[in-house]
Amino acid sequence: MRRTLIAVMASCLLAVTACTGGGSPTPAASEADVVAWMDKVCGAVDGTVKTMADEPPIDMSDPSKLKTGLSDWLGSKVAVVDKSIADLKALENGPHPRSKELATAAQDGMGQIRTLLADTKSKLDSSTDATQVVTAFTEMVTKAGELEKAGADVQKKFDETGLAGAAQKASNCKGLQASPPPS
Repeated sequence: MRRTLIAVMASCLLAVTACTGGGSPTPAASEADVVAWMDKVCGAVDGTVKTMADEPPIDMSDPSKLKTGLSDWLGSKVAVVDKSIADLKALENGPHPRSKELATAAQDGMGQIRTLLADTKSKLDSSTDATQVVTAFTEMVTKAGELEKAGADVQKKFDETGLAGAAQKASNCKGLQASPPPS
């Protein structure tokens, strides 16, 4: 269950950096500028991808530890996603004419992940027994499939913006592709 959630979320985030399709940077910006900007976009996403790779501490023998461990884990994930969103917001005015479009789409995808994590944390924090904790976490895993659509939407925007070529040359994007999500 944990690995499924992590794999789905990482896959969604990796969709931002999938380097398929074509397109070239606009002549107004140098290719090097666009590649450098794309590297920053992928770097912003990479922080969330890396943090989603760890597993939550689950101690089923102690309900209070279970609740606290999962809540703390979710809180740390929300904080990292918030940082990714802020980093992407700062990248809206990139050198490519459609930079804002891609940065906004990536922010929206991250926002969906953040909402899922924060809502689950809220349910966990208000739970009164281990069954409610497990139910909240299970609901999150069930809803994680919805993130695939968010990833597909970001991928579509990525392809539409013509930034795939720049992503193929950006080291942070290559790093994301070289690190498949855990299974």
